[in-house]
Amino acid sequence: MTSTNFKSIDLLRKRREGNFLQEPFFIDTRKYINKGIYIGLSIISLSLLFGFVFIIRSNIIQRKIADIKPLVEKYDALQKKLDQESKDLKTIASFNNKLKNSIVNLSSSSALLAEVSSILPRSIQLIYLDSSSSILSLKSKVPEGKTFNLINGFLISLDDSEFINFSDIDLGNIQAVDKIKGESEGHYIVDITTKITSDFEEINQKYLKKLGSEGLSNRIDLLKNVDKN
Repeated sequence: MTSTNFKSIDLLRKRREGNFLQEPFFIDTRKYINKGIYIGLSIISLSLLFGFVFIIRSNIIQRKIADIKPLVEKYDALQKKLDQESKDLKTIASFNNKLKNSIVNLSSSSALLAEVSSILPRSIQLIYLDSSSSILSLKSKVPEGKTFNLINGFLISLDDSEFINFSDIDLGNIQAVDKIKGESEGHYIVDITTKITSDFEEINQKYLKKLGSEGLSNRIDLLKNVDKN
C-alpha cells in the first residue's frame, strides 16, 4: 500500500530508493512492541517476585518474633527480679556490715574486768566498779602509808592500758577513812573516773582471748569468715 500524498512531500524518496530503503509506512514495528512488552513484563515480574520474597521474609521474621517474645518477656522479668534481689542483697550486706562493726566494737565486760584486775596493785582494794556507756568509775581503798605511790602506780598502769583514754582520767575525791579497830594503819577511799575507748576492734583482736573473753572473740572470727565466704 502506497501513499501518493506522502511521496509528493517526501524529499528523500529517491535517496531511499537508491539505497534500497523501505518506505516509512512499511517499517515493521512489531518486534519493538514485543520487546517493550517483554521488558515491561520482566520488570513487573521481578517486582512481584521481590515483593513476594519480602512478604515471605516478613512473615518468617514475624513468626520468629512471636516465638521469642515469651522468652524476651521472661528474660525481662528475670532481669527485674535479679535487679531487685541485688538491691536486697546490698541492703542485707550493708546491715550485716553495720551489725558486725557494732559487735566488733562492743565493750566486753569480762575483758575489761580482767584488764582492771591485772593492772590493779595488790595493796589496793577495789570496792566499786561501774561501766556505763563509755564511762568507767572506780572506787578503791588504799592503805594510808602508801597512798600516793600506789595511786601513781595505778594511774601509770591505766595509761598503758588500751581500754582507757588516759587524757580523760579524772582523779576525784581522796577521802581519809577512820582507822578500824585492829588495823595497823588507816585507809583512803580514792575515786577515779575515766572514759573507755570506743574503738574495740584492734583491742579485741589482740587481747580478747588473752583476757578470757572467748565468746566475743569467737563471734568476731565468725563474722570475719562470713565476709570471706
